[in-house]
This record gives sequence, structure tokens and C-alpha cells, in this order.
Amino acid sequence: MTPGTTPRSDPAPDPLQRTLLRAGVRSPKALPLYRAARIVSALGCMSGTLLVPAEHPALLAICATAGGACGYGLPALWLRRALRRRQEAIARALPDLLDLLVLCVEAGLSLEQSFGRLARDFARFSRPLAQELHTLSSELSAGSGRQRALSHFAWRTGLPAVDSLVSLLAQAERFGTRVSDALVAQAEQVRQERRHGVEKAAAVIGLKLLFPLVFCIFPALLVVLVGPAFLGIYRALQG
Repeated sequence: MTPGTTPRSDPAPDPLQRTLLRAGVRSPKALPLYRAARIVSALGCMSGTLLVPAEHPALLAICATAGGACGYGLPALWLRRALRRRQEAIARALPDLLDLLVLCVEAGLSLEQSFGRLARDFARFSRPLAQELHTLSSELSAGSGRQRALSHFAWRTGLPAVDSLVSLLAQAERFGTRVSDALVAQAEQVRQERRHGVEKAAAVIGLKLLFPLVFCIFPALLVVLVGPAFLGIYRALQG
């Protein structure tokens, strides 16, 4: 399996259901409940805008439409935030997972036993990753093939780093190379990518601070510094 691929049998062909699964919402009723929540939220926000007094019916209709649109988009905003937070949590814990996986493999455990052990250990440090490892271990224990279970694991997370890990394990099994050496190299690569991401985020901090400095801090500072001088000039001209 190459990076970025998904299993042949897509567990969630619907894009919305796929997003819900990757955000950690695994209930069978999640999709209809999510759609119902969007409708209820839209109606609730629309009803709230109708309570605002408005003199013109056109203005009232515009407010109701805007409120309904905002309410309809609130669940989608929450879903994107939940997905982003879950993926960030898994990405932060991935280097530690690779290090512990190397230790388990070098200690003589198989990959199946290692994933089951780490699913219990990571429950205290990274609940999202522990849930994914528990699902992976359950699929392996149920008799699913290793490649199929690993591809499902990569599909559920939706992270390129996990795709690379699954592809690396598949190649190591196909060519008979040592899994521990491949995992050590993968852990170093993941750390370098995370380091580059931190450096990139630090490089744009100055640009992000420019807006609040120009529009919030500088005007207030200008009023404090120049205001008394203007008041003095105004009083002198009046006198």
C-alpha cells in the first residue's frame, strides 16, 4: 500500500460519515443525529433573530436568513474543530508510539501483541491514539489480515504520517527487513516533520501579530501619547 491510499472496501463511502469517524464519533446514529442537529441549530438561531424588534420586514427577513445560515454552520464548525484536535493529538503522540513499538518488537513481541500492549499503555497519555490502537488490536484479534487492519488504521486517522508508517510496515514485511530499523527511521522522520512544523508556525507569528498591533494597540498608544498634546493645543486656541 502506498502512502495516501485507503482500503479497497471504504468503511464510510459518504464524505460526511468519513469525517465523523475520523473525528472520533463512531456511533451508528451519528450521521442522522448530526444532520438533525444542523437543522435544529438553524431553526433555533432563526427563531432567536425573529425576537429582535425590527421596523422593516425586509430587515427582519435578512436577519432571520443570516441567523439560520449561521446556525446551520455551527455543527460543521464544531466537527472540523473536533477533527483537527483529534488529529493533532494523534500526531503529537505518534513519535512516542514508534519508540515504544521499537522496544516491544526488540523485546520479542509480535506487532499484534505490541499494538495490544500499547493500546493499554497509551490510555493514560493520549486517549485518541489509544482508541485507534484498541480498534486496530481488536481487528487483528478478530482474524483480520495485518495489512487490512493497518490500512483501516491509516484510513481512520487520515494522517500522512500514519500512511507512511503503514506503508513502511508493509514493505518491511514484503522484503523481509527488520521492523525495528524501519520504525527507528520512521520515528526520526516524524520528529523532523514536527520540528519543521513548529519552526514554520514560529516564522509567521510576527505576521499574525501585525494585525492586533496596528488596529488595536497602536491606536490606543497614539491616543495616550498624543491626546494630551492635542488637548493642550485646543485649550490654548480657545483661550
